Amino acid sequence: MDFVISDTHFDHGNIIDYCDRPFDSAEEMNEALVANWNAVVGDDDEVIFLGDLTMANDFGEFASWLERLNGTIQFVLGDHDEWVMPSLDGVEIRETYQFEYEGVPFYCVHDPEDAPGNWRGWVLHGHHHNNWPDRFPFVYPDERRVNVSVELIGYEPLGLPTLLDCLTRFTWLDSLPDDVDP
Repeated sequence: MDFVISDTHFDHGNIIDYCDRPFDSAEEMNEALVANWNAVVGDDDEVIFLGDLTMANDFGEFASWLERLNGTIQFVLGDHDEWVMPSLDGVEIRETYQFEYEGVPFYCVHDPEDAPGNWRGWVLHGHHHNNWPDRFPFVYPDERRVNVSVELIGYEPLGLPTLLDCLTRFTWLDSLPDDVDP
């Protein structure tokens, strides 16, 4: 199966207060995010990660987080990842990523402002977390955007079948609904 997720912000203690994350410390958050990821993603799965993995500006720490996470990662750079080298064993690093799932085209970018205005499919993004729910909810059908920041998808990678289920409703969704199984 394939998954999407954005904005884990490993080692970023301030993100807990900034985004009202349900953790008491960066260490607790780090371990929960890794455990949640590895509970749903298998070694043969692909994860499209839409930026801001960690706040550590150290390539060794960046690589060590990736090594702890299951699956093959298609890595889209976020604004806190711009210093990352252009390649890493087993990880493709790029500024944008396009794919099609079940006939639905997706354009992946960290900041939705960087998506092309003429894209006819859905734009998957992160960057805005849960801070502006009126402008950047989980699903914004009028703008054909999906915000996959961890705060909006239950702090674990979101499976593409679940994402497609949410999109077929073609309705505004502040976060992942309780009636879907991630």
